[in-house]
Amino acid sequence: MVKSLNIPDKFQYTFKRLINLVPYKQRNERDTHKIILLYLKLGGEKLARKYIEVLKSDLRENKDRTKPSEKSNHAGDLSSDPNFSEDEDSKDEDSEDEDLESPSKQIA
Repeated sequence: MVKSLNIPDKFQYTFKRLINLVPYKQRNERDTHKIILLYLKLGGEKLARKYIEVLKSDLRENKDRTKPSEKSNHAGDLSSDPNFSEDEDSKDEDSEDEDLESPSKQIA
């Protein structure tokens, strides 16, 4: 907890309770403490809780933004695989077509 921030006695208990709701990474930041105290003074606990919800949603959005890029890197993208070649894949399709045509030619 930031020690140099002067919290009035009437906000001490509420402030401590609200700080425990803040995401861990931002819990010890001086700016976060200042904003929560300001919101407590101006709008009360309800406004301070709204700010904490915004912090949490921003954190979730940042996590969601990083996950898709990680998935695309690890999803087995064949175009980035050095052993994959589209030519080989198309050759396999052509040979399957020939195999299907071959029995009909033999019958006729």
